[in-house]
Amino acid sequence: MAMKDLIMLNFLNSEKLDQSFDNFSSFMNEREEAYRNFKNIGIPSKRNERWKYTDLKNYIRGIDFSLCKTSIDIETSSSDKIDISDIDYFNKNRDDYLKPAQHLNDEAVIYLNLSYSNLFRCITIKESLDKPILINIDSLGEGVSFPRFIFNIYPNVNVEFHFFNRGGEGFINQLIEFNIDNNSTVNIFRVNESSSIHSETFMAYLSTNSNLFLTNLSLSKNKSRFQAFNSFNGEHSSSVFKSVSIPFEGCKDDFLVYNNHIGSNCSSNVGMRSILEKGVECSFQALIDIENKIKNSKAEQDCRAILLDEKASMNAKPEMKIFNNDVVCKHGTTIGSLNKDQIFYLNSRGLSKSRAEKILLQGIINEYIPEHSPLINFLPENYK
Repeated sequence: MAMKDLIMLNFLNSEKLDQSFDNFSSFMNEREEAYRNFKNIGIPSKRNERWKYTDLKNYIRGIDFSLCKTSIDIETSSSDKIDISDIDYFNKNRDDYLKPAQHLNDEAVIYLNLSYSNLFRCITIKESLDKPILINIDSLGEGVSFPRFIFNIYPNVNVEFHFFNRGGEGFINQLIEFNIDNNSTVNIFRVNESSSIHSETFMAYLSTNSNLFLTNLSLSKNKSRFQAFNSFNGEHSSSVFKSVSIPFEGCKDDFLVYNNHIGSNCSSNVGMRSILEKGVECSFQALIDIENKIKNSKAEQDCRAILLDEKASMNAKPEMKIFNNDVVCKHGTTIGSLNKDQIFYLNSRGLSKSRAEKILLQGIINEYIPEHSPLINFLPENYK
């Protein structure tokens, strides 16, 4: 095997940035700086508290450092109200290239994406849209891919996004940023059907009176990690993040949300509903961080997992980091099997055991994905 092949197979152990991966020479200084920080931190493993349930270092060991084919398809019916650009955005806004690391300087996967980003999309929304924007991210074959998205939402805008992550047999490290200006509302529906080892970092910066709603349906076909970091920079901003996780047999799904209340009178709500079959492992982590002198904060965390097999497992880690008393916060976690008394009651009404179980599971899913949700058609047939 040639020396070059050895370097590519072990790129995460290399001491130098591999400049041949993709040719964005105009940002080589920024890439090299990001790579130095990545090497100093190291690939996340269970030794990292934030990654205690996802051993990325072990999962991606031996993955070939070559580009897998990844396509990004953006569909919109209002092209006159939005601008879409690629690497040219950073040529005009150079300081934004390393912005994610300035807000979160201890996250290795962010530095890794900044080192090797190879697909860029910057989407600026100027006015409210009547129909959702559809974003399909599809990967084929083995190898690695590092998509990066920036969304700039103008003031007084209402917009809806539908994200679909599919395919792949290698490693996808995706980075998404949302800059939401005053009095704007963003509604996101996300579907994860990725068969790759999928790591996605979502960062949102909320201004005064802005709102962010995300509903996630994760149907992981491999090992999946979705981590979100929301900064409530302006007063009276809010976010609601809800996730339904139904991984395939033998797969893993990790859902993490950190809400940093920097402005007063802000609210955050994080919840997860998991249905776990044989060999599935799922994790829920949520942190509420409310700084000193921040007033009238409201925050909620809620996790419920149904274990359908004795070889399924659920990890839950709700956290609250609060430095004042002017808050209303609560959290709850329930992990167990379906209620036998409820099944017995439905059996007594003439329903079979399988039909009774299906009704109960549908009820749990419908808490976050009701019948009118655009995600309803993506549910597995036995849960519709």
